[in-house]
Amino acid sequence: MNLFPYFDAVDFSQYVDNVPFAWKYSMGGTIEKNTHKLQEGRLKNIELAIVGVPFNSGHDDFERTATPDKLRKAFYRLADVRKLNIVDLGNLKASTSHKGNYLALRDVVDYLNELDIVTIILGGSQDYSYGVCQAFRSDPFFSLTAVDAFLDVKKGVESLSSTNYLSQVFKTMPDLFQFSLLAYQSHYVPDIYFEKTKGINAHLRLGKLRDNLSGAEPVLRNSDFLTFDMAAFKYSETANSLNLPNGLYADEACQLMKYAGASNRMKVFGLFGLNIDSETVELSVNLAAQLVWYFVQGYLIRDKRKPEQGDGFSTFSVEIPELSGPLVFCKNEDTGQLWVQVQAINNETLYFACSEKDYEAASGNEIPELWLKYVQKTDEILK
Repeated sequence: MNLFPYFDAVDFSQYVDNVPFAWKYSMGGTIEKNTHKLQEGRLKNIELAIVGVPFNSGHDDFERTATPDKLRKAFYRLADVRKLNIVDLGNLKASTSHKGNYLALRDVVDYLNELDIVTIILGGSQDYSYGVCQAFRSDPFFSLTAVDAFLDVKKGVESLSSTNYLSQVFKTMPDLFQFSLLAYQSHYVPDIYFEKTKGINAHLRLGKLRDNLSGAEPVLRNSDFLTFDMAAFKYSETANSLNLPNGLYADEACQLMKYAGASNRMKVFGLFGLNIDSETVELSVNLAAQLVWYFVQGYLIRDKRKPEQGDGFSTFSVEIPELSGPLVFCKNEDTGQLWVQVQAINNETLYFACSEKDYEAASGNEIPELWLKYVQKTDEILK
């Protein structure tokens, strides 16, 4: 597949004067160097690829936005990560319809997944997450996580938009393995709306997440795609257009991004909903750039060893009276991260990220609820 016809290339020269130190020490300098190599046809060893989606979708048409380029301006001026081969493919070219744009993004992500290249999407509106999800349509274990103050499902008869894109995802992927919503605000999400979701869930409302931010780490470690809506922030952090008095703080979000980047399973990170029309646009754009930077930092510390490989992992068996066999946990000896083992009905052994809380529950003769959900869902898939 030739990626270049899908994109308008980045003009790096417009960003050079914006950097507070030598260009070669900036993210922009590193990305420019790597991208030029890509243009020479050298796809080998690329680890991450930036994709700009310069569209904000409405009900009847879509408008082109400068959001990806403004985000690049802020991101490129940050300190480089010299051990990483990261490129910028440019901005996705407009199709003649919503559907055409979604399909183009699907094709790009699908191809990058095949090459084991992690995709970073600088969005436009969050409904483009639907296009990304379609790249995983044949993966029975696809897991989606959203960071958002709202649950974006349909409230009635509505056209596909950033406020209801999840309904279309659930409609086209009724067997979705897992969907988790992080940092949602209970006063904006009626409980009945969760009945419209599909798959296993590990939702964390804002208050619970703030009490224990590390509780999101195993959720993100189990995720293939993270879609992040800038509306998840408190108004004082980004002056978002929704004027939300509550929401995430900047440092909390940066830590979440580091967790996401460090996840071996994470293949796509999409940042959407950046408001570039506000009076405090520089604040919002700078924060968005730092989110991307911390995702990249997380990627740098990925431990690519897998629990099924055994090396560097300790195994703990916990006997629970209600179960016919022991519950097996694997612990990464360097990071302390835990996985729980699921023995599927086809005798395949699977591993899912879990928390210390799950291990403690099992040690107290209590069957971890999440483990039970994984067993039921995998049996459903593999029977």
